[in-house]
Amino acid sequence: MTRRLPLLVLAAVALCLLAARGAPTPHPRLSLGSFGHGPTVVLVHGLGSRSQDWLPMARDLARDHRVVLVDLPGHGLSALPNPLTLGAVAGMLDQALAQLGDEPVVLVGHSVGGLVCAEEAIRAPERVRALVLVETALRSQFAPADRAALQAALARDFDGTLRAAYEAFGHDSLQGVWLADEMAQMDPAMLRPWITLAVNADISVSAAKLTMPVLTVVAPHTWEPGETWAACAESLGYSRIPLLTGLRVDDSGHYVMLDHPRTLANAVRRFARTASALSLAAR
Repeated sequence: MTRRLPLLVLAAVALCLLAARGAPTPHPRLSLGSFGHGPTVVLVHGLGSRSQDWLPMARDLARDHRVVLVDLPGHGLSALPNPLTLGAVAGMLDQALAQLGDEPVVLVGHSVGGLVCAEEAIRAPERVRALVLVETALRSQFAPADRAALQAALARDFDGTLRAAYEAFGHDSLQGVWLADEMAQMDPAMLRPWITLAVNADISVSAAKLTMPVLTVVAPHTWEPGETWAACAESLGYSRIPLLTGLRVDDSGHYVMLDHPRTLANAVRRFARTASALSLAAR
């Protein structure tokens, strides 16, 4: 099994699933909530998560920023488009950002939510002043030898395997159980197309078009102590990004915003200031 289990287990589930089928539906709008005052930071959660998972970090950022929480399609009050594609979701996010005004934002995404944010930043760089990707891979993390074993495990016990995947996301066993319980409340019909999207998405080549500063924040299970940042960035699909900074947050699981909300808030705050300075210098 690959070392980066928390980044690939969601995609692994798709080996046993078919995308939800049905008549195409119009792209609905994403549900937004905001608080605070100052430069705008937009937070996009991951699959099977909730926008509320950002709150410990968001409350800190809201001291000097306008913080916008976004519900991904199929989560919270945001409806799921059919078919669900990365381009369709990025288009919905683009519409949401357009509602926030003309100034570009700091766009922050977690896990699969980071994949959506990166796609939006590639397609509409004028809307994104800086991009922060938290525990996000821009290409599949599968090792070929893992696929048969994962498929067999999912075929034997889908619910149990999915629960084990989310439990592995936790910083400790207690948090892992809570994350799995949170995921279990989601509609499987919503999870299926999202998981299929996650397993097939690869934007590592087009990531070269991310011309704004990009910060990627990872946990030790993703960027292992002793591993070079260059090797980690290559594995995650970041190597083509021109202005890339990597940050490892020690003693953290997949949900960095829950484990170290103040550390992550301060990292975003500092990075936003740096991005603003670079933007001014380029004018």
